[in-house]
Amino acid sequence: MATILHVLIRAAILTPLLCEAAHANSRRLGPAPTPQIRTYVSGLGDDSGPCTETAPCRSLQTAIGLTLAGGEIFVLDSADYGPVTIDKALTITSEGGVAGILAAKGAGIKIYAGASDVVSLRGLDIDGGGRADSGIYFYSGQALSIHKSSVRRFINTGINFIPSGPSTLIVSDSMLTDNTSNAVLIAPSGAGSVSGTINRVRTSGNGVGIFASGANVKLMVSEVNAGTNTYGIGAASGASIMVRSSTIGHNSVGIAADQSAIVRVGQSSVTANQTGWQATNGGQIESYGNNNVNGNTSDGAPSTTVTLR
Repeated sequence: MATILHVLIRAAILTPLLCEAAHANSRRLGPAPTPQIRTYVSGLGDDSGPCTETAPCRSLQTAIGLTLAGGEIFVLDSADYGPVTIDKALTITSEGGVAGILAAKGAGIKIYAGASDVVSLRGLDIDGGGRADSGIYFYSGQALSIHKSSVRRFINTGINFIPSGPSTLIVSDSMLTDNTSNAVLIAPSGAGSVSGTINRVRTSGNGVGIFASGANVKLMVSEVNAGTNTYGIGAASGASIMVRSSTIGHNSVGIAADQSAIVRVGQSSVTANQTGWQATNGGQIESYGNNNVNGNTSDGAPSTTVTLR
């Protein structure tokens, strides 16, 4: 009798627990969340949820999977949201908090978008921790725009823009610091070409602040502060850069043009560099005659001074 009573008591205890476990499993195995045009992430989110405003996801990568092409991910608060790969038209927006992307290796953001896809990143803090290779690696897509973001401490390049087709790069109101090779590298591959604009950006502590390479690169640079880099702004292999209303100082070389590249400079200050501007191997620096170039160990000289008209 005692043995039967013991078995009945155990059954009475376990039955509710088993029922609750079964109910929990049924909740987890319910219908998969439906992709939306707008999704949300939070440092307090849960990746098993639908990525809605009231039930945000925890990671950007999960939110990307639940965001329709052409949609937008909103970051609700400051947190580390992890490295991501983007394969479609997408916007990531962080206005209220800082969307941290801490990369331990490889790249913080990889972009393999379609030929007509536009990717926009706003309010991101992308950190390589002195270990990861690149902050943003753009392989393909119609356009990439980066606003109000920081990219720092990568052992190679902050923004590595190497499209294999026609692409546009826009970077504004951002800070790119302490990247070993380049803050921004624009070097399309194969049949790739780039039309770019870099505006109100600070580059500091990098190998090269802004570097463009390739005859199919046309870049506008304005209101940029390039300081304490090895090279402030550089162009090579036939690339073309227009620099306007910018300050290039405290670099080993302020502005450099090499291998038939051309850099045009107007309304800018080139000062406190070891060498102000430097043209080598058929590269050209054209001055519009309205720049402040002094206070360098060696100011250097432009290849040509163009008359304003």
